[in-house]
Amino acid sequence: MKIRAAALAAALCLSAPLAHAQPAPLVEPDPPGDSPRVAELAKQITAIVDAFENEEPVFARDGKTVVFVSTRDGLPQLYAADASRPEAPAVRLATTKERVTSPLPLADGKTVLFRSDFGADENWSLFRSGLDGTGLVELTPGAKLRRDPPIVPDEKAGTAFYSARAKDDSGSAAYALELAPGATEKKLWADKAPGELTDVSRDGHWGLWTQVRSDSDCTLLLLDLVKGSAVRLYPAPGTKVTIWEGRFSPDARRIYLSTDAGGDRPVVLALDPGGTEVARYAHPSPAEVDRIAVAKSGDRLAVALGAGNHTEVRLLDAKTLQPTATADLPLGSGGIGDFSQDGKRLPATWSTPDAPREVYAIDAATGRAEALRREPRPSLAALPKVTASIAEVTAFDGLRLPANVYLPAGAAGEKRPVVVVYHGGPSGSSAIRWSPSVRFFTGLGYAVVEPNVRGSGGFGRAFEMADNGPKRLDAFKDVETTARWVAAQPWADASRMVVYGGSYGGYTVLIALERFPVFRAGVDLVGVANLATFLRTTNGMIREIFKVEFGELEKDAAFLKTISPIEEIDKISVPLFVYAGANDPRVPRAESDQVVRALRTRKIPVEYMVAGDEGHSMSRRDNQIAFFSRCGAFLEKNLAPVK
Repeated sequence: MKIRAAALAAALCLSAPLAHAQPAPLVEPDPPGDSPRVAELAKQITAIVDAFENEEPVFARDGKTVVFVSTRDGLPQLYAADASRPEAPAVRLATTKERVTSPLPLADGKTVLFRSDFGADENWSLFRSGLDGTGLVELTPGAKLRRDPPIVPDEKAGTAFYSARAKDDSGSAAYALELAPGATEKKLWADKAPGELTDVSRDGHWGLWTQVRSDSDCTLLLLDLVKGSAVRLYPAPGTKVTIWEGRFSPDARRIYLSTDAGGDRPVVLALDPGGTEVARYAHPSPAEVDRIAVAKSGDRLAVALGAGNHTEVRLLDAKTLQPTATADLPLGSGGIGDFSQDGKRLPATWSTPDAPREVYAIDAATGRAEALRREPRPSLAALPKVTASIAEVTAFDGLRLPANVYLPAGAAGEKRPVVVVYHGGPSGSSAIRWSPSVRFFTGLGYAVVEPNVRGSGGFGRAFEMADNGPKRLDAFKDVETTARWVAAQPWADASRMVVYGGSYGGYTVLIALERFPVFRAGVDLVGVANLATFLRTTNGMIREIFKVEFGELEKDAAFLKTISPIEEIDKISVPLFVYAGANDPRVPRAESDQVVRALRTRKIPVEYMVAGDEGHSMSRRDNQIAFFSRCGAFLEKNLAPVK
């Protein structure tokens, strides 16, 4: 699910009142596969996984070191390297057994903050480590909270500010934590609505807060972090807009805001502290603004634009907000970090279908991008080639639905089995990028298609809102339309089509198998089966935001029942592979249990994999290898042999 935060919850029975519901018994997963074919496929996916990915780059204060997250050791971990020598070895900073994210080098030039959770449960805690790899310490060992990335302002270098919420809260709060031994976090301000802290002024006095009632109804607030109060900045009362982020100028005399302004195209606004607009950048095509970076030199901004099926990076003049350069990165997807201290370089993460995520430095004046890391990935050269293209499918009402098409190189004239992948969200999107699943399946001879049906983000406000509430049925029609389009393509073997998806995409898999007799098999990863039990057991923030996407638990109970896959699970008659994380805080494992239990009762072929050390994730190398090798063997067994 594409969501700003999520919380851990246990599964409850559908028919019982919430206060008296009892957990259903766990469904036993299937034992690990040990056939010769599973072992053979494990070697193929290992070659893909071992072409590791680097991401989340950030420069140390002196600009000489780049700190980043890498999967080279089988789990996202923290590394540092010489920022001027891409071939220089990277050094692992902290040795942990859990995934890490959000590195933030501190002003002392010696330490770095980062976040880590436990068993991928999304109870993010703050940690500090030396840039030499020593002195690892957890700074927030107390209450379990969903802590967002910390912000440490230059003039309050001993204090971290961040937003967080408890697992069952629909709202969030702003916190401060002194970066000293034994310090405890302090709650500064709280809101009953979902939201997050997006920036703090250099002196630590002011904060910018995005209040999110739904993806299409947001408000930017100016927080007084000293007094614990808030005032509304944008939009005017009664107006509904999407807001992605707010950032301060270095002197806090301007506030930069990314929003759709209630329309289909994104804009970046410059506001004065009173909320009056003083400058504007209007992007010429639909997109989401994934991030704004503001140079401390005060002269430029950068924006990363998620245009649905690819990413673009623009550099803007800070005063006029007029474009000054476009990053010269290839067609693909990625993101940006914060400018270097001198404002001359912008770190970025980027990937293409042929290249795993790598870290780059973008010249802030020219937009020229150069790799910050050039490391050997021996297994990459041996992988089968793949071609990528973007097609458009016409929906029942004339709406154009983009679809990414990946074909094995040399596939012309051959009919291929097809894996049709529906993304999560619902307002997520499938972009052209490096994808282990795409490389694995195309390497086995499959075609892979990723439709972006209505409701996907990055294609405009109207497109994203076109599946809300009762319009969910229109999105279902798009699923059928895109599936039948795939089946009609000259490279597709319509008798060997697989539907595949994770989270909301897993929900889509179940809907597709029940309603559209196009697919011969399915793969459901951490998918929602029953909207009633899901909304009862997910956290308060998801429940609140999904009131617009799906409906309210009690008020819309009848409608939610009609679009819950569990209600028509007896219509699934083809083999299904199901994956769940035991610690999933967004879509609890019990959703997958319901599906597997129902299919086993009816003797439908189903294989169930539960990763005991994962949540809404598949972060660990051994779990990725186990999943793909087992899934690949399962599909081959239940489809005609792939040649």
